[in-house]
Amino acid sequence: MLRTVWVALVAIVVTIPVSTAVMLVAMVKSNARIIEPLIRLWAWSLVKAAGIELRAEGLERLDRKQRYVLIGNHHSYFDIPCVFAAIPQPIRFMAKVSLFKIPIFGWSIARAGFIPIDRKNRRTAVKSFDLAVQRIRKGNSVVVFPEEGRSRERAMRPFQRGGFLLALRSELPILPVAIDGTFDIFPVGAKRITPGPVTIRVGTPIPTAGLTVRDKDRLLEESREQILRLLSGEQPVPGGM
Repeated sequence: MLRTVWVALVAIVVTIPVSTAVMLVAMVKSNARIIEPLIRLWAWSLVKAAGIELRAEGLERLDRKQRYVLIGNHHSYFDIPCVFAAIPQPIRFMAKVSLFKIPIFGWSIARAGFIPIDRKNRRTAVKSFDLAVQRIRKGNSVVVFPEEGRSRERAMRPFQRGGFLLALRSELPILPVAIDGTFDIFPVGAKRITPGPVTIRVGTPIPTAGLTVRDKDRLLEESREQILRLLSGEQPVPGGM
């Protein structure tokens, strides 16, 4: 329980000044370079406070100059800071709209180019999709959790197609990412944070340029298969499936 209280204190102490700094910088320039190290500082602070031993595997598959639509599994609130801390990309998330209503924090992520999404409202969801395409064109990678929520079990839930349509629309490669360990750190419904190892495993990029909406199901299955292989400790098939 002391660990959980410590993480809450660190979250408050770090989030307020970092969010304020991000908001002020982003008011001048929403894609200013300094925003990325500020976000990573926030992420690493939470990772360290939680006692997470974070490792990243497969980063050599990343092209630092290329942008991606990252597709990952989702077990815990710690998935987001772990991805930020582990992957050296300017990353933005599609996040539930309620987060954007939190004073300071919500204002800062809105200014920094994070994308609000209300899955209960189809019209606003379509606007969020268009906004995500704009964010990508400004030079950001976008993370999508196609399970559309944290899984309450270790097994992945069915993937939804939105993230794959986003990749097709933007013509960016899909980057499968397996997040292994956060279920044991802080699963859905947990009251305590349990320190331990987390490994972020990066798969093989899947090209989408020149493909059409008819390819979305193949992209979904290929991404899911890569993530399953990575979670089991296997290497992804070179060049995709």
